Amino acid sequence: MTPVPAENRALAKLRRGDLVKLYVVGNFATPRHVDFICRSGSFDAIWFDLEHFDLPTQELATLNLITRAHPITTIARVKVADYQTAMRVLETGVGGIMCSMVNSAEEAAQIVRWTRFKNPSPTAGETVGERGWNGGNIDAAYGSFPALDYIRYQNTQTMVICQIETEAAVQQAAEIAAVPGVDGLFFGPGDYSMSIGYPGQITHERVNEAMRRVAEAARASGKWWGTVAVGPTMFTQAHTLGARLICPGGDLKVMQFGLRELIKTFDGLSSPALNGR
Repeated sequence: MTPVPAENRALAKLRRGDLVKLYVVGNFATPRHVDFICRSGSFDAIWFDLEHFDLPTQELATLNLITRAHPITTIARVKVADYQTAMRVLETGVGGIMCSMVNSAEEAAQIVRWTRFKNPSPTAGETVGERGWNGGNIDAAYGSFPALDYIRYQNTQTMVICQIETEAAVQQAAEIAAVPGVDGLFFGPGDYSMSIGYPGQITHERVNEAMRRVAEAARASGKWWGTVAVGPTMFTQAHTLGARLICPGGDLKVMQFGLRELIKTFDGLSSPALNGR
């Protein structure tokens, strides 16, 4: 039998209170792009965005397998509205599941039930649930993990992250964070700015106030939290508030910045006259 991995690297860092640098992939979710980012050594985790982009389970599995050659953790962001969605995403072998638009503690508790196994002999602090058994997919090394080791690893080493993105969610943030089995919160400044009528204004004071409330909610339950922080100023603010899972952007920004840098090659170059015309 194959022994299960020792630990989820990113989760271990978060539990120690260390910074985890997160890169998001959606528009350009290809094996070569993922490998390119992994080889940079600049990030601890990659977030695959299944909420806004049509990434089938099989593609997610392939992208996740690419990362196995590197010391990097994968997180899949998806709307967990049913059991099958949660189960199939987890069986691709991702290191965590980021659940978008979680608005209540009841919704968070249901997600935990779908994502945690019923362990007959749980360890201290292990949250159990009602996840269905396969044991033969990627996350179980195709059936080569001892059953109880596999269950325990999934229950304790696979992250369940609840996204706080609406006014209702901010109101319930403390209750959501307190749900056993929820590892951390992730504040979405973009969606929150939309929900309060300030679309795209992710540094608006009302957005900042909501982020502070999420930080307080996580701290009260002894949980870590994260957010999107674009640029050094926003990063410093979030990190100072206690955010440890921080995403500065991802594939789209890399393409935009790279294209702008290339265009600088031609800055100041005037077009030559064409035969005097």
